[in-house]
Amino acid sequence: MFPSEASITFDCVNLSNPYMREGFPTLETEVVYSDSIITKKEVNQAVKAWTRALVAISQENQNNGIEAAEDLAADVIDAAYGYQLGAVAFKPTWASGDTTFRTTREGAISYFVGENDAFDDLGFGLGNKPDPITGERSPWVSSSFDRSVMRLDGDTATVQGLLYTTDADGNTSYVDKTWGYQKDDAGVVRIILHHSSVPYESVDDPSIDKIKRVKSKTVDLSKNITLDEVYAAQEAWADALVGISQRYKDDPEDAVAFAEAVIDGAYAYDYGPVAFKPTWAFGDTTFRTDKEGALSYFVGGNDAYRDLGFAIGSSPDSNGDRSPWEDAWTENAVIRLDGDTAYSMGWLYTQPENGDTGFVDKSWSYKKHDDGVVRIVMHHSSTPYS
Repeated sequence: MFPSEASITFDCVNLSNPYMREGFPTLETEVVYSDSIITKKEVNQAVKAWTRALVAISQENQNNGIEAAEDLAADVIDAAYGYQLGAVAFKPTWASGDTTFRTTREGAISYFVGENDAFDDLGFGLGNKPDPITGERSPWVSSSFDRSVMRLDGDTATVQGLLYTTDADGNTSYVDKTWGYQKDDAGVVRIILHHSSVPYESVDDPSIDKIKRVKSKTVDLSKNITLDEVYAAQEAWADALVGISQRYKDDPEDAVAFAEAVIDGAYAYDYGPVAFKPTWAFGDTTFRTDKEGALSYFVGGNDAYRDLGFAIGSSPDSNGDRSPWEDAWTENAVIRLDGDTAYSMGWLYTQPENGDTGFVDKSWSYKKHDDGVVRIVMHHSSTPYS
């Protein structure tokens, strides 16, 4: 299979033929370089550019008003995001309900600066939340990113960690952040996935291991992930969640063994760190980059983590009782197929035996490895903002 035009960037350079012979016709040689591979440096530059742009939008609003800030936000969206490439998987921090996912440029601009009646937005790019008494907002003065995991997968990349923001009043806060990138035809690295969420529980000065990085082989177009494979992976994950829960009722040890087999089959821990931010995780153990952390999250029982065991069932009620999952399914807002990688974003619904169905905001990214198996390499799950 030939690579698609969208997967390669061409840079043509005219060079004289060093082997030309006198007296014979000569040609100018056009050399074509493919530059579709995203590097660590490019990802770091993209992250820094985003944090600087956030502060710039806030300061522009402070100095020149909302219209100027909206113009700048539109320029930032056009430069940093991949809406030119189709729907972007964008789940902002303060978004909820019917407008949780901002798959269009219009929704993205509104999230950063508000001023759009189609969305219920404070305008995250303008500054911190309004003071509950005065209603005034303090603009952002600095922003930084503390990385947990970076994945380089050919012409796509993923980074996950904590985004810190500080306002003019000196208040610093953080959110859980995942970005996915793709390089476009012009060689520009663009955001194609952005999942941001309020921490399940905020703690002071959380520490994370930010040295983890994994680099896979260059993109292999003979291993393209199909839409059916994404759906199959999601269905298998949901069925496995229910399977762990139902086994746990009768035999917790059997459930742990089954969960370990699920992680081995569904996640790519055998190939390096996985960018995994679970729903109920927080603090120093927010990110589960290794298999041990993933297993603890699903079934608990590990003193190194503060885990209820998400796969066991619903959150404990006032009596401490939990209801096992009896069904689970997904609803997708966006699915992106990018060669041997793929991204999905939407809602995961879980139904316990007591019937009180709930849902969480869910993003996955997948990689098809040399053995042809599609595995999860990024998983960001978060409680809906409201």
